Amino acid sequence: MKCFFSRRTPTAWLLATLCLLAATPSRAADDSKKNWKLVLKAFGADDLAVIHFEYANDPKAVLLDAQKKMIGDVELKDFKFEKNRVSFELKGPEIVIRFGGDVTMAGALPGSPIKGTLKIREQVFPASLELTDAEKVAEPETNPVLQDIGKAMRQADAKDKARELQELITRNGGSPSSHVLDPLLFGAASEAKLPAAEVEKAAETWIGDAKPYGPAWVDVIRLKALQSLAPSKEYADTALKIGLEADKSMAADAPLELRAAVVELLAKAAKNAGAAGVAKDAEARSTKLEGQLDAEYHEKVPPFKPTPFEGRKQAGADRVVVFELFTGAQCPPCVAADVAFDALLKTYKPTELIGLQYHLHIPGPDPLTNSDTLARQEYYGRQINGTPSTFFNGRSDAAGGGMMSDSEEKYKEYRGLVDELLARKARADVKVTAARDGDQIAITADASKTADADAPKQGERASDRLSLRLALTEEAIRYVGSNRLRFHHHVVRALPGGDDGKRLVDGKGRVEVKVNLADLKRELEDYLSRAAKDRPFPGDLPEIALKNLSVVAFVQDDADQSILGAATVHVAEPTP
Repeated sequence: MKCFFSRRTPTAWLLATLCLLAATPSRAADDSKKNWKLVLKAFGADDLAVIHFEYANDPKAVLLDAQKKMIGDVELKDFKFEKNRVSFELKGPEIVIRFGGDVTMAGALPGSPIKGTLKIREQVFPASLELTDAEKVAEPETNPVLQDIGKAMRQADAKDKARELQELITRNGGSPSSHVLDPLLFGAASEAKLPAAEVEKAAETWIGDAKPYGPAWVDVIRLKALQSLAPSKEYADTALKIGLEADKSMAADAPLELRAAVVELLAKAAKNAGAAGVAKDAEARSTKLEGQLDAEYHEKVPPFKPTPFEGRKQAGADRVVVFELFTGAQCPPCVAADVAFDALLKTYKPTELIGLQYHLHIPGPDPLTNSDTLARQEYYGRQINGTPSTFFNGRSDAAGGGMMSDSEEKYKEYRGLVDELLARKARADVKVTAARDGDQIAITADASKTADADAPKQGERASDRLSLRLALTEEAIRYVGSNRLRFHHHVVRALPGGDDGKRLVDGKGRVEVKVNLADLKRELEDYLSRAAKDRPFPGDLPEIALKNLSVVAFVQDDADQSILGAATVHVAEPTP
């Protein structure tokens, strides 16, 4: 499973669209056996499944059909109807969808839709169960509202843009699709000079429209409203009011991640509104909650115990495996690959495996991306048709990703490939040093073909197109993207000496280059500033700390892209 440019698996189709049952006991007897369709209300009305319910005596449910284009093959599991609440799972090999709805929120008439929420990959979306005579799901259709949104956002004048968005919100009054429209309106509000009272009324209407779908969806909408308004000083009072309500009304058992997000935004809104006391308290709580989330993450990820490599058993085997992972912090299917990547770093020594993690803007803007990672993507060309993409010593293999629950299987798949490559001899000797003086790192790398490089085995061949390349990596970067991974490891910050590297001459090559970290930081900031003009980054950008750095040197055959040898060295931190 990948985040794709265009081609999509059923699960990725749903992610792009999103990355985008029962009744009360008083219903009439002839209403005790009905078909209900499960409708996702995120961007219109998409039928996900048709379910047959019988609840006259012993409530039970049977899945009649599901929208395979969106969710693949699924089974209905864990159906419950207790205390006027109905819940069940649609579970497949790539996805788990959990529905929960309160029957008391339905209308008074028998057969009224039962509104609730779907939980997909820890994200909450509005949904409903609606009576139907059909036994098959309807084909998904493009929501015309999305086309109207595109038209509105193309308006050059901010006031025209805001006016069209307001008309769309009015036309779709009460629809959960407002969770797309309102943030766009709030984003244009400042430039369009919308009055604060008008923005506050729009926010109140938006939150009110969410209430029929239950408290979980209200929590999501309040958070979205905060995300839209908290950074703005013009609407700070409205943001503060929403933040205080969200903080107060949140359930005691609300996810720690949701609570932390609300408190962080409350601190920002309070600061902009001049409520120093509220801001100080919220900031202290935010720091504590983020620390708890980090500790919880380190404890639970990976969700399995990596097994240390027992060492090579083949005489003369000394080849280092370079594992290159192209990923994205906004890419849900990248989770399994990223977590497996992290686990491999705990399995092998740096003389056995070197990990390089390149971030790309797939499917959304990723602030860990830089111009050199994009150049590396270009080097592999069409072999990278989405994220995650994985290369082992330059060879594309073990494609696809998955959820956190898939990470152990990915880890095992990767280990099989790495162990096989570790049984081979290196075809190039590589040595690298890095000396740091303040902000400057002096890097020297030497490489030479080994004696048997001209007579390769196991399908490898000799070539005179060998290049020595360098990569500067940061051990760990804390950034929470939409896929909810909190830490990213061995992230490539630059390719010193250029992405083309230096060609070996007569089987030998040397690269001497100096990297000034202050200059590099400015270059990374300038790149992100330019990139944000085309596609704004979600949330605050992570600090460009450039700490715990390592230099990787590797020889690559540009004829077939195989990596013949590699070495890495840690860059010592400057002495205080």
